[in-house]
Amino acid sequence: MIDPVLVVHVACGGVALAAAGVALGAAKGGGLHRRSGRVYVLGMLGVTLTTLALVAARPDPFLLAVGVFSFYLVFSGWRAGVVRDGRPGRPDHVAAAIMAVTAALMLGGGAAGLSAGAGARPVILLAFGAIGLALVLADWRDWRRGPVTGRARIARHLSRMLAGSIATLTAAAVVNLGFLPALVVWLGPTVLLTPVIFWWTARVMRVPASGREGA
Repeated sequence: MIDPVLVVHVACGGVALAAAGVALGAAKGGGLHRRSGRVYVLGMLGVTLTTLALVAARPDPFLLAVGVFSFYLVFSGWRAGVVRDGRPGRPDHVAAAIMAVTAALMLGGGAAGLSAGAGARPVILLAFGAIGLALVLADWRDWRRGPVTGRARIARHLSRMLAGSIATLTAAAVVNLGFLPALVVWLGPTVLLTPVIFWWTARVMRVPASGREGA
């Protein structure tokens, strides 16, 4: 029997992936970009909620941690886009705290699993845990310095949403490319597309803030 929650989970992932493609191709700051971005965030919210339901039925701390990590990328990117004054609110602080705890658990579990020779999952946990912790520390550092506005805000919005898109693409690869080695499937999209994020961020930071503020 097909699990209806799993069907919804896959459907939300498909919607999120399609919406991400539209948002990336649309003119930044335009109506289509905004609408597709909202659909993407809602799709990823659906993915996260159904992940929680699936994990509750069949406990899997690994998938739960990856789900939290993926949604934090999207949530922080979305907040950077909609909070134009760059001042973090309670939702931002709560999300960052959850991600920090999750990242610490991922790093601890990855280190323990690696020493026990538990296959590919420990490496994946270490990689994603390190990225998640680095992002949270960057957020806390920037919030202490003051509001994140102008080019920095837009760069954060684009880089986090792109990172979230990588997470969505990774999930699709896990489902459809299971014949490949686990490390290739789980970390391949990150390795291949992270340079694009750095390139795009550098490009945004070179553009005058007034030309990008609407994104």
